[in-house]
Amino acid sequence: MMYVRRITVFTISFLILFGLVFASPSIAKVDLEKHLVGLWKFDEGKGGKTKDDSGKGLEAELEGKCKWVKGKFGNAIEFDGKSAYVKTKPHANPTKAITVSAWVKSASKSWNAHGVIMSKRNAYIIHNNSGGVGVSFPICNGACWNKPGGWRDGEVLNIKDIDKWHMWTGTFDSKTGEWRILVDGKEESKLKLDKKPIAAEEAKELWIGRDQCCDPRYGEITVDEAMVFDVALSEADLKPIYELGIDGALAVDSLGKLTVSWARIRTE
Repeated sequence: MMYVRRITVFTISFLILFGLVFASPSIAKVDLEKHLVGLWKFDEGKGGKTKDDSGKGLEAELEGKCKWVKGKFGNAIEFDGKSAYVKTKPHANPTKAITVSAWVKSASKSWNAHGVIMSKRNAYIIHNNSGGVGVSFPICNGACWNKPGGWRDGEVLNIKDIDKWHMWTGTFDSKTGEWRILVDGKEESKLKLDKKPIAAEEAKELWIGRDQCCDPRYGEITVDEAMVFDVALSEADLKPIYELGIDGALAVDSLGKLTVSWARIRTE
């Protein structure tokens, strides 16, 4: 009976994914796995470290009073606003194009501190703005920040329920100068910036839950599925990540590759 049940679950899962590949308009247009350069899902549920599921070896350490809690997908980390944050190994971030994204909810109706979602100075920050609901995405494209403008340009102010789960995403493509903030996979702000690459900052860590400036800046937030890509993802690319979580999106992506390969075999 258990064997039959496992087969049934596998079959249903396969058919769901198969249907998504052929019927859903939310299939990513880029190879998500290929462009993923950092992924911290926080699914361990215990311990003082969290692995990098991108395969790039950027294991991260939990500092201060981090608390493992139920997340949007699997587990997440709750930060206490006083000492808790996650730090990765030092690494060079993408420079020509980038997507930075995380599921976040605030402990209160307004952000308690500046710039605590994801901070890698001086390269990029998902910069929530203290005392309100605003979120910016400052990058160092040739110089800091958001040249030829300023760090707060393009701030998103219309998401009022920040104490609920939202997927906050910033993207930039130095080839076109296109800069965007997307919330739950939908574009909320767009700028045209200087077509300069982002600073690599190879000696710097990425901090999640704390800003790398102006101590003390610790977030009273919960974070799940923090990720970085070396390409500027579109709404279509982000939709399966938003709808299915990164694991589901990667599974659909892989199945899509399989169907394309099968189609090629059939036509040869």
